[in-house]
Amino acid sequence: MAWPMTCVAQFLERYVFGDCHWVIYLAVLVVLDTLLGFVKHWMTNTVSSKGWGDVGTKLLLYSAVLILGHVLGHVETAAANGTNSLGWFKTFSCVFLIVREAISIVENIEEIHPGFFPAWIVRRLYVIQGKEDQTR
Repeated sequence: MAWPMTCVAQFLERYVFGDCHWVIYLAVLVVLDTLLGFVKHWMTNTVSSKGWGDVGTKLLLYSAVLILGHVLGHVETAAANGTNSLGWFKTFSCVFLIVREAISIVENIEEIHPGFFPAWIVRRLYVIQGKEDQTR
C-alpha cells in the first residue's frame, strides 16, 4: 500500500505542487474573487447554482494551466544540451492566472461599489479585455 501512495505523492510533487508559492498566491486570489463575486450576485439577486459550477470549472482549468506550465517549465531539450528552454512558460502561466484573478477582483469591487477605483483604471481594464467602455 505504501509503494503506490509514494508513487502518487512523487507524481504530485513533481508535476503539480512543485511551485507551491505560486499556487498559494493564486488560491488566495481565487477565494477573494469568489467571495466578491458572490457578494456582487447577492446584491443583484442573481445568485445561482450555475455560478458555483463556474467556480469548479475555473479550478479545473487553472489546475490544467498550472500543471502544463510546471511540466513545460521543466522540459530539458537535447538540442540545448540539458538547458531549460521553456522555463519562461512556467512563470508566464502563473503570472497570467494571477493577473487575470486580480483584474476580476477589481471588476467585482467596481460592480459592488461603482466609483471605488478611478475611472481611468476601469476604462483601461475594459480596453485591455476588448470590452466596450461601461464607465461613460
